[in-house]
Amino acid sequence: MNYILTADIGGTKLATALFDEAGALVERHEIRSENEDGEKLYFSLVESFEKLCKHQEISLSEIAGVSLGIPGIVDVDAGIAIFQNNLPWRDFPLKERLSELFTNAEIIVDNDVYMAAWGEFAARGSTHESFVYLTLSTGISCCTISEGRFLRGAGMAGEVGFALVDEDGATLENTVSGNSMERFGRIVFGDPQLTLKEMMDYYYKEDQRAVSIVDKAVHAIANELHQILLFVDPSCIVLGGGIFNKHPALVEAVRKKFSKLLVHELFKGKENRIEGSIHKGEAGLQGALARCVK
Repeated sequence: MNYILTADIGGTKLATALFDEAGALVERHEIRSENEDGEKLYFSLVESFEKLCKHQEISLSEIAGVSLGIPGIVDVDAGIAIFQNNLPWRDFPLKERLSELFTNAEIIVDNDVYMAAWGEFAARGSTHESFVYLTLSTGISCCTISEGRFLRGAGMAGEVGFALVDEDGATLENTVSGNSMERFGRIVFGDPQLTLKEMMDYYYKEDQRAVSIVDKAVHAIANELHQILLFVDPSCIVLGGGIFNKHPALVEAVRKKFSKLLVHELFKGKENRIEGSIHKGEAGLQGALARCVK
């Protein structure tokens, strides 16, 4: 039997998983990411893969595919981690290094948002529909799939975090990311230790200080989705990432705000195209798997 190893590597956690050739999960492993030394990060990835194989008594030669999602800029063809803001890799030859260990495996390296997007796309049985996946966590980004292919542009497609939201130069990421909302909460509540979770607890209790912060974020996201609708007219828009996954009420809030922007009758009902994630926190691993078995 052939097996597939996948990894979802972020600035906080490194998650790996072993799947059989039918796509069934065999075992999963998660550790904290190394964020100071690129070689240590690479060896922690390899060690995690090796532990999965050893525990299941599988040799590395039985691995038919290794698929990884990493943040930042990636040379997909060469499998090089060009630049990762929260990881210590710079022009790191991941595909080349992994090929030396997994000699019988296809090695795939891509941006983590693209991997998660593919996981959600595949989970819906999509093939040629236009599809958008938007992730909201410490940052915000999106990925578009059309005719079964990623729209990569010249390399920066989907970096909606840089979109301007006002005349003063504030960006979408400055306004709606988890870090930004937490920062605003600390200012408004006068508590430098306030966490985003605590602020969201206030939001559910309808504390108007928290409501004002979240409503501003919801409004900004709905406006961005309106622009995406006009340019792409996707059949489905999935809202994922840590914040939407943990707070599905925000998906509904965005949908309601978005519907109010659809004033022309041609757009009636298109708010129903907005959905929450199916795979949630496992979208990256599932997308990496789907990329191997497509």
